[in-house]
Amino acid sequence: MILVLHSILRWLVLFGGLAATGLAFQAWRGQPWTPLHKRANLIYLIALDTQFLVGLAQWLASPLVAQARENMGAAMRDPQLRFFTVEHPTYALLALGAMHVGYGIAKRAGTNLTQHRNAFFAFAASLAFLFGAIPWPFRVVGRALWP
Repeated sequence: MILVLHSILRWLVLFGGLAATGLAFQAWRGQPWTPLHKRANLIYLIALDTQFLVGLAQWLASPLVAQARENMGAAMRDPQLRFFTVEHPTYALLALGAMHVGYGIAKRAGTNLTQHRNAFFAFAASLAFLFGAIPWPFRVVGRALWP
């Protein structure tokens, strides 16, 4: 159940992140900071927070991760165990950190230009980490795009 929720939430996070990043980029090019920008940023923030918490619950309950924790040396030599035990949660945590730091900096920036520029770079960094965290089907550790 948690795995299905985590897989479905991935799409909300990705689309929310793309929307927030795209709006920040457009606004950086001349639009004022509007309620639409704040709403897109909050959707991305809330979706990413929820995704992280669901993922953490899944990580703690995962038999795959439990197997890896029994022998971390062997797990680091297995691409799938290493990815889901270490790489996936690390990238997710980096994405979460970039999003929160960027959102906070953008909120406190003095001018619209600075707000949008800061938000764009933070959200873009967050998305880059997310794209690295996803087990895309073409990767060795790949999973299906939909549960």
